[in-house]
Amino acid sequence: MDAALMEKWPLTHGGICLIRPISLDDRDSVLDLFDHLSSKSRYFRYAHAMSTLPEELLIQIIHASSPDNFALVAIVKKENQPESLVGIARYIQELNATKGEFSLSVSDDYHHEGIGSHLMHAIMHSAKLNGLTEIYGYVVKENHDMLALMRHLDFSLQTDEEDAGLYIATHNCI
Repeated sequence: MDAALMEKWPLTHGGICLIRPISLDDRDSVLDLFDHLSSKSRYFRYAHAMSTLPEELLIQIIHASSPDNFALVAIVKKENQPESLVGIARYIQELNATKGEFSLSVSDDYHHEGIGSHLMHAIMHSAKLNGLTEIYGYVVKENHDMLALMRHLDFSLQTDEEDAGLYIATHNCI
């Protein structure tokens, strides 16, 4: 495991955040994260309303551990509390291409703590290590926090030709 994919830093409001690759043991924690996302955050992440995380998608997420389908999680550790999974970043490489689609979710309780930024830096680094030259993701135009993050990370934003309510955020990994 590349040391750059294992990152630890103190959070502003207490505790330590650790980024590491996802594992099969994270199943319940991924469900818990989804259950604690607001309906607005779920809409922003999936671009439609979802009340439950489909089993098939859950399985895909927790099995994302190969060079062409990879996920990282953010774990918060606070004194005298059990650790909790508060974020996930993932990319899926396009077939026969050197680009892949990313996704990012961070618990509503941990927005503006730098977790999304750290996860995106780490997932971009892992994509580059695995031979990708570009990552892209779809962002709902009303998701102002995600758009600010994309701009902060120097992603380019273009309106999706198939859905004017979405931007396609693109970044070169080279």
